[in-house]
Amino acid sequence: MKANNLTIDNLNSTKKRYPLENIKIVDFSRVLSGPFCTMLLGDLGAEVIKIEKPDIGDENRNVRTYAGRTKEDEDYFYPMNRNKKSVEINLKNSSEKEKVYNLIKEADVIVENFTPGTMEKLQLDYSSVKEINEKIIYCSISGFGQQGLYKDRKAYDSIVQAITGVMAITGNPGESPLRSGLMFGDLTGSLYALSSILVSLYARERSGLGNHIDLSLADSLLSLYSTNAAEYLAVGNLPERGGSENPGRSPTGNYLCSDGKFIQIMGGSDILWPKFCEVVGILEFEYDDRFKTNEARILNRDELRKILTPIFLKHTSSYWVKKFNEHGVPSAPINTLADVLEDKHFIERNMELKLEHQKSGTIRAINNPFRFSSYNSYKLSPPPLLGQDNEELRK
Repeated sequence: MKANNLTIDNLNSTKKRYPLENIKIVDFSRVLSGPFCTMLLGDLGAEVIKIEKPDIGDENRNVRTYAGRTKEDEDYFYPMNRNKKSVEINLKNSSEKEKVYNLIKEADVIVENFTPGTMEKLQLDYSSVKEINEKIIYCSISGFGQQGLYKDRKAYDSIVQAITGVMAITGNPGESPLRSGLMFGDLTGSLYALSSILVSLYARERSGLGNHIDLSLADSLLSLYSTNAAEYLAVGNLPERGGSENPGRSPTGNYLCSDGKFIQIMGGSDILWPKFCEVVGILEFEYDDRFKTNEARILNRDELRKILTPIFLKHTSSYWVKKFNEHGVPSAPINTLADVLEDKHFIERNMELKLEHQKSGTIRAINNPFRFSSYNSYKLSPPPLLGQDNEELRK
């Protein structure tokens, strides 16, 4: 397997251990929320056995083909399925199911993300499985949980963002609510599933007990509100859409520069305000009653933006970002993904991987953020072909 030249994570070439060595995962999940979680477990050294429907596999194998690519290139499947084995098993066939039970007997963790009740019908639910492996950690990921009024509803990322109120606070004031660009509805649940599994593995070492994890995507996203919910929980005022600006700070937000690119600034604390004024050359406004405190700047946010907008158009985005950061004022360019992957910082952090795939050749992947001093941070095994490990695992 090939990877970028490693810098910070160069230890991967000399260390031999992974944090989750000898942990075996049986993965029934498909699409995104489950596979992203199990991919991270695989990155950390677990053996992940992906159970797939014969001849079809994970739905993401067949979602779309990009221009210049063929159906052989399962590009939509690749980003969340590295470091896994693939075995084709018909879960509705009783003789085939015996092969699954054999895998489960030796497993540490099961991950599934079917609609609640599906695994029970297949006799692969937690109650059934713990009869053959009482120490199993069984993670059920679903849109709304295993219990509750909405448990039988189908859920996709945008549905989760909508029902949890996240979409209501995303977008510009007075305009239609927007779905977040990243799939937070699915991916937040993935990360909570990962942490729940790791906690359960740790607890099992101490207690010897298995565990059933009921992980709701909606619960997961709702739990992230934190400061966004503070005013409503305290005095009943609902959070509103603020566009690119922080509703509790000013000046913040996006500003267009002379090169046609936007930057994001955060000058909204009273400590940062004098530095901000110095950088943009508005020292005459530092003690202006309209702007001298953060509360005053919030009340006069629109007026301040009118002053700042033409100033930012005088110089390029790189000029402003450099100036702000030299003065300790947080600022960043609004990058495209291409910009990010060409940024020397993220190259040094080794945030892009390159893997050699049997059909697609060299494929690019976004790395995980784990960096350990005593363990390897990730494995480098490409996503599997459908049924690639049938011979090994169908016993």
